[in-house]
Amino acid sequence: MLVTSITNAELLLIVLLLLQSLFGLLWLGAARLRLARRPAQHWAAMAWLVAGGLTLILLRGRAPQWLSVGAGNGLVLAAFVTLRRGIQRFARLPTSDREYGLLMAIGVSSTLGMAFANLSPLAAVLLAAAAMAWTLLRGAGEIRDALATEFGRTAASWCALPMAMLAALFLVRAGVALVSPAGFQSYLQQPGGGGVAAAFVALVIALLVQANLIAMVLLRLVRRLQYRSDHDMLTGLLSRRPMEQMLLAESQRQRHFGQSFALLSIDIDHFKKINDGCGHAAGDAVLKRVAEALRDAARDSDSVARMGGEEFCVLLPGTEAAGANTGALRLLETVRDLHHPEIGGKPVTISIGMAVMEAPAEPIQALQRRLDQALYAAKAAGRDRIERAAPAASAPRTPSMPEDADRADTAVAA
Repeated sequence: MLVTSITNAELLLIVLLLLQSLFGLLWLGAARLRLARRPAQHWAAMAWLVAGGLTLILLRGRAPQWLSVGAGNGLVLAAFVTLRRGIQRFARLPTSDREYGLLMAIGVSSTLGMAFANLSPLAAVLLAAAAMAWTLLRGAGEIRDALATEFGRTAASWCALPMAMLAALFLVRAGVALVSPAGFQSYLQQPGGGGVAAAFVALVIALLVQANLIAMVLLRLVRRLQYRSDHDMLTGLLSRRPMEQMLLAESQRQRHFGQSFALLSIDIDHFKKINDGCGHAAGDAVLKRVAEALRDAARDSDSVARMGGEEFCVLLPGTEAAGANTGALRLLETVRDLHHPEIGGKPVTISIGMAVMEAPAEPIQALQRRLDQALYAAKAAGRDRIERAAPAASAPRTPSMPEDADRADTAVAA
């Protein structure tokens, strides 16, 4: 008997209430798993505030309007403020707490005005709708602008769309109230707060907002995993695999368009002695400092990777021998001028092998062999120098290394 007395609009709102309660638990779990912990805490609170507001909205026609309309809208407004604050934490933006205080003052004032000052429900609804629309539109704009760099403009715009749609819904609601105040007053007295269409639209958009919040967290997680797979965690440089992919792409481009490119293989001289004499922590500090210097001294178009251990590789697109030599000399001098307090301020030098891909028919493996030979030659000649690989047609055999050299002093850029 009780079920038959529930309208379709009320049923939809009950479904939305239950879903918001479940989303609150979902975000609480995400926070405990440290998946966007602070934003997730905000979004859990947002979901439960929406559930509380929907509970009061379901009492319309049965409870005083200051409670079912004023307080219900106030809780929903608080939910949207919490939603936007969580978005700001997620996007690493400063929180607009003064603005939030003003918005919450509007919600509380409209509720108290209905309860004690005979404020009309229409005025209270218009105030709450304007505050909600403002908060949602501002949040949508922050998602679109602040996350465009991280997610891309298109993905960020899609993430912002549901909040903009929800803001539009509240503006339409306010417009209907202004056009037909008598009808809207009757609407506020109906159990469940209105018709099926409005409840269904609210349900769909609320689900889209939650889906987009989940998508934002997953996008960041995927991008972080991708970054970790493509970058060396100690130095922040590219790792071996993406460098090999870029080298293959550059070789294919060279075959199609005939534009040469250069490759540098770099090895920190006597790095094993640093680790053995000063400890691995000092060695890590030297590695990070050298990596940062290589990245800063390279051109914006160049790609710098850590190939393993103390080995680095620099890809210089569209570069011939003279330009590659200039770039390699700049790297050599930049590293030579670094100060390393972890090893008593002693200078650290690098050896550089340089190879230029000028013949489209040369396989990448042959280029890498010439590059290795050039690096071996630089180390055999005394280190702290640049050696250019012989042309492809006359590349010499790999020179013998001194007997006291160990594998830590022989870099291979492959």
